[in-house]
Amino acid sequence: MRLFPAPVLIAMALLAGCAAPDEKTVAANEPLICVVPAAIDQIPAEVPDPDKINADLTPDSYLLSLAWQPEACRSRATDTSDATACEGNLGWTLHGLWPNSADGHHPRYCRPSTALSDDTVRRNFCMTPSTRLQQHEWAAHGTCAWNSPDAYFDQARTLWDGLKRPDPRTLAGADGRLSTGELREAFTAANPGLPRQSIYIATGDGDRLRELRVCHDLDFQPTACPGSFGAPDRVELMITP
Repeated sequence: MRLFPAPVLIAMALLAGCAAPDEKTVAANEPLICVVPAAIDQIPAEVPDPDKINADLTPDSYLLSLAWQPEACRSRATDTSDATACEGNLGWTLHGLWPNSADGHHPRYCRPSTALSDDTVRRNFCMTPSTRLQQHEWAAHGTCAWNSPDAYFDQARTLWDGLKRPDPRTLAGADGRLSTGELREAFTAANPGLPRQSIYIATGDGDRLRELRVCHDLDFQPTACPGSFGAPDRVELMITP
């Protein structure tokens, strides 16, 4: 077997890509471009407004919600666009793992939360690069099914690490567009056994890709989403680079 140095391999790969411009590559998880800050912001435990509390509900599924970070930062989404999450060249980030109910009445803020430790934030920063968002996700969702922040984030990270996440920038055409159906197909191709019906796609203004959510059953196995799957396959997504 003939071995080539890395620069030659890169050049060969680029040439191969140019030889078949109509083929869309199913990319593996994007390279990690994440620097944990030297100092972690200290965020107090979140105290919700009483009308946001749904403490006595039982989930019948779980939703793993991935934010397309370039769009979160472009639109300045209030939930996912902290300054720390908009540094570098991040692609997919984890918005959260949510206990869900098919009737739309989801468990939230099931018990008082605690402030996250510095170690917990650091350990999960390259998955959810925002201390504030980590604190919110633990308070709003984690308290409804897990006994501790570490148990909650460990479960979220298991699902996150187990999901191959194709980069829509690689899949999009020269105009930055990609159909919702093509994005679903890319995820199912990269993740054998992932049901197509388990992929919910949320869009923002101008049909910009905002989030991709994977529905799971109570054993954390991907399953068909109840009801709507978000944007239908025919929608042409605008991919924020």
